[in-house]
Amino acid sequence: MSVGKNHEQRLDQLFSDYRAACPDPEAGANFMPTMWQRIEARRSPVLQWVTLSRRALVGALALCLVLGFVMGTALSSSQFYQSTYIEALDDNEVPEDLAAMHPVSMETGGAPK
Repeated sequence: MSVGKNHEQRLDQLFSDYRAACPDPEAGANFMPTMWQRIEARRSPVLQWVTLSRRALVGALALCLVLGFVMGTALSSSQFYQSTYIEALDDNEVPEDLAAMHPVSMETGGAPK
């Protein structure tokens, strides 16, 4: 039984020594701003660069996903992309002025006047 009490006394002594070595900070009006100044002072520029690059990467990924979704829904709803080649040719109407776009050969009488 004395061994258990000895351990408890040593543990109590350790806690009291720790309390004496690390006193509680006084929480005044400038406690949080001072603490944040210390935290910011310890941050390295490399860590800030890594954090910024991770945020940019996540933003670019989100933008790609949104644009991919928009393009996927826009292309799937278009009738042009849902029809076959033969259907597209069959539906295509010849314009009235298509004849004016054909070149005239010299053998058939030359250019119109």
